[in-house]
Amino acid sequence: MKLTIISVGKIKEKFFIEAMKEYTKRLSKYRKLVEIVIPNER
Repeated sequence: MKLTIISVGKIKEKFFIEAMKEYTKRLSKYRKLVEIVIPNER
């Protein structure tokens, strides 16, 4: 089974970037992870 993480727009806050890295690191031990970033529309 693979997990897909979808985010809208680029994450700018350092706290959230670090949290996402940690979350990805922990989950990748158990499942294949795919991260999708959808750009903001203007």
